Amino acid sequence: MLRSRDASNTYDRERLILDASIPYIEFRIPPDPAYVRIARLAAGDMGGRVGFSIDELDDVRLAVDEMCAVLIGARGAVIEIRMQARDRTLLVEGRVPDARAEIAPSELSEMLLGALVDSCEFSVRGRDLCVEMQKLAREIA
Repeated sequence: MLRSRDASNTYDRERLILDASIPYIEFRIPPDPAYVRIARLAAGDMGGRVGFSIDELDDVRLAVDEMCAVLIGARGAVIEIRMQARDRTLLVEGRVPDARAEIAPSELSEMLLGALVDSCEFSVRGRDLCVEMQKLAREIA
């Protein structure tokens, strides 16, 4: 399970979840690497809405790519993704309903995600594999 890399960050202490009163996007992709590009493109667009710099956009696209790679390993029928731009933070939720394999992110995945986003947590809820990530825009685009 990944946790925040910087405990002093106020965004880490105050857990953000998607707020239905604020616009968000939601989509489903097949658990196939060929479709991960769709999630990366959406992350880039949503990152632009919170004011990510070019480097931060690259980071969030790579983080979404890594998140999807882990979720593909759960061998579910679909990957569900939701993204929300809130203030200067991008929230990303990924979910594999009825996962057929119990997986955990590898050490490499944990290291990559820890370097790319401000917080990332994998969890199992019933038979669903879930991940929640947050990235705060720090640089001026």
